[in-house]
Amino acid sequence: MAKIKAYEINGSEGQSSEVISPATATTTELAAPQSAALGTIAGEIESDDIVIPRLNLVQNVGSLAELFNGGDLVLNKEVVLPAPLELTILSARKQFVQNLDFDSDEKPQVYNTLEEVHAAGGTIEWVGNQKPSFTPVLHVNLVFKAPAGLDYALPLEYNGDAYGLAVWTLRGVAYTRAGKNILTAAKFSLRDGLFNGKWELTSKREKFGRNSVFVPVLRNVGRNTPDFVNYLRTIG
Repeated sequence: MAKIKAYEINGSEGQSSEVISPATATTTELAAPQSAALGTIAGEIESDDIVIPRLNLVQNVGSLAELFNGGDLVLNKEVVLPAPLELTILSARKQFVQNLDFDSDEKPQVYNTLEEVHAAGGTIEWVGNQKPSFTPVLHVNLVFKAPAGLDYALPLEYNGDAYGLAVWTLRGVAYTRAGKNILTAAKFSLRDGLFNGKWELTSKREKFGRNSVFVPVLRNVGRNTPDFVNYLRTIG
């Protein structure tokens, strides 16, 4: 796993600080580490040290339904983001996740390629009456503009407007409705980079058989300005 050096945090290589390894200290007393330079972080920083809030589309069942309304776009399980939500997709990763029963305690298998799924004896399509054992998912990293009236602290600012970061996982009908839009745009209109595209996200209710679920509605509404794209490059 890649490590982030102190100078990579604040953008100044000359301000990185040396950290004394415990391995060099005596067995009876650890040497006191040197303080990091003001405004920086010293030490080995890994990707799982960084917490990005998750974006969820609330359904009428589940723990979020006890706190929010179906169809709400919720950030970090804390606050509703009023629709339409203006967003830019920074990157996306497709994987294949094992389909397990809803109440299963088993950890699902996850593969990066269809070849790996087939090698494990899995399928992603119906075979007769047998449902697929794996399903495609798209993990999306995005930045969104604070909707008007949002009273919630967000970490970014551009031209006087607040922006937030989020991770959004698309699976099942969400993958079909929104994930494929992203993949199609990456293939054609946004071949020069997903971050060039501007999107609006809303939700709507659809009926599948006897069940009704809320699905994401993701529309490409143009391209970001070159200045905003340059800003996005600084936060990547």
